[in-house]
Amino acid sequence: MYKLSKYHEFEDISESEKLLFSTRTSNLLHISHDVFEHVQKGNFDQINEKVLFKLLSSEILVPEDEDEFSVIIENFKQKTSQKGKILNYTIQPTANCQLGCHYCGQVHEKINMDQNIVDQTFDYLSNILLNGEYEGLFITWYGAEPLLGIKGIRSLSEKIIKFCDDNNIKYTAMMITNGLALKERIFEELVKLRIVKYQITLDGDEDSHDLSRYTKKKEKTFKIILNNIIQAAKNPIYDEKDCVILIRCNIHKDNYQSIDSLIDMLYETGIAEKLTLDFAPVHDWGKNYAKDNLGLTPTFFGELEIEWYLKMKEYNFKFVKDVLPQKRAGTCMVTNKESELIDAKGRLSYCWETPYTPEFDNDESQLFHGDIFNPSDKKDRNDLPLGNWYEDIENENYGTTCRKCKFLPVCGGGCPIHWYKEMAMCPSFKYNFKDRMVLQYVMSKEYFGEAAV
Repeated sequence: MYKLSKYHEFEDISESEKLLFSTRTSNLLHISHDVFEHVQKGNFDQINEKVLFKLLSSEILVPEDEDEFSVIIENFKQKTSQKGKILNYTIQPTANCQLGCHYCGQVHEKINMDQNIVDQTFDYLSNILLNGEYEGLFITWYGAEPLLGIKGIRSLSEKIIKFCDDNNIKYTAMMITNGLALKERIFEELVKLRIVKYQITLDGDEDSHDLSRYTKKKEKTFKIILNNIIQAAKNPIYDEKDCVILIRCNIHKDNYQSIDSLIDMLYETGIAEKLTLDFAPVHDWGKNYAKDNLGLTPTFFGELEIEWYLKMKEYNFKFVKDVLPQKRAGTCMVTNKESELIDAKGRLSYCWETPYTPEFDNDESQLFHGDIFNPSDKKDRNDLPLGNWYEDIENENYGTTCRKCKFLPVCGGGCPIHWYKEMAMCPSFKYNFKDRMVLQYVMSKEYFGEAAV
């Protein structure tokens, strides 16, 4: 027989209708109150076969004797142990950045990848690709500020593109950049190097942004960055190559009131349909204690986030991901043993927060596991901190509470390094999930028509 899975959430949308979401499958169902009452009481013979099938296939109903947590955690272990077809790498071509953001935890150095490190990085990646029978390579160019290492990006990209084309491997890339140096000619060059997705930060409107994202010389940056975004989005190559610019807003107590103004301003530029926005509460990075000093409460942030989503919908911004989280096959780079970060010094790590943050970038650090010069000497990540993340969740190591959380299948435990630092922060969707369900239902209904069960 069956039972109602504990990995679900529901919300009333009328006196007789509910939305029911399975975090095990990320399926959102529209059902009647009567059906839900039958589910709760175990009266499965009162539910018609079509609806019962949807409830079973969505894993709203599961076998009565199933240990759900064990099934989910074993599925995570199995998925992350399997070799994928796409190799994902993060590359930091420089340790330098023009900005001096007050919440940044990195310590920047004027170090760029020289030609030797570029060549060694290419050799390292090409050997992995040849020996792994991969169908694709996806690279995230990351910083400090990657565009300060443009020379290395050019050289390494050209090598990678030729290699991938010669070996029938699909290559695509994205860049996380502050956008200050993303002039139109640079954007065009990067797109030709197959970097088609960009994450660029604007921390609110001009006044708010310039109070937190200024240069090391205290110079303002908002107008320059916004102009670069507009020029890129209006360039014909943007649509031709299906480019996407995601505007990230780091939200804190000093700028949250300016986000509405930013959304209005972006809409007025006429490029809203080409952009999407992502709102992220500031978090502790390299022991900078930004969350404690600047952070909003999770509940308050969740309320604000839904209001911003509604405004984005009203202005017809591009949504590149669903409002509701999708079922996870893994958590992050930490749980993907084939995913690594290569920094400007050629070191290998398995967390974005490791390089250039004094907390972990030191002689005692256990989060670097090797370098590109001696690949055979790499340490076994299973023996390093967080190397068995799902066992950590299972055993409630680092104070994890994910074992008891109904959102585990769509979260994967959140950020492992935050648990490691005892500064864990659950994803914002945990605090506005019911509102997200309604918004997703409305959007899906508009796009696809009514799909009630």
